[in-house]
Amino acid sequence: MIRCLVLTHGQVGAALVKIVELILGPVEGLSAESNEGRSAKDMTEVVRAWLTADPGSGALVLIDDYGGSCANAAQLAARTDLPAVILSGVNLAMLLGYATWRDDLELEELAQRLVAKGREAIARVGGAK
Repeated sequence: MIRCLVLTHGQVGAALVKIVELILGPVEGLSAESNEGRSAKDMTEVVRAWLTADPGSGALVLIDDYGGSCANAAQLAARTDLPAVILSGVNLAMLLGYATWRDDLELEELAQRLVAKGREAIARVGGAK
């Protein structure tokens, strides 16, 4: 099974995972970590430990903002021979897609679908012109 770590600033990731679980129930392989109170080195070690704990069929690390501390930690930690993909801009649609497709798709195809799903979820739905 492909696992997924939601790595964000503050408790954004934990809140997203909680919402997914309210909608779908517990989702095996989905977890969250925060940069809150952690140094860059500590964050990198947390991600590296998560990646190596159960390599399985691969891993996704979904981050909130490209170029921030979470992105940097994920990129440094993923410099291994383990199959891991890092995606930025995590949103609820991506996590629901992960829960739906994680057992049926290979890592690369899952990553591509999640990027498409995340983009699809960003739309203007009303308001002044």
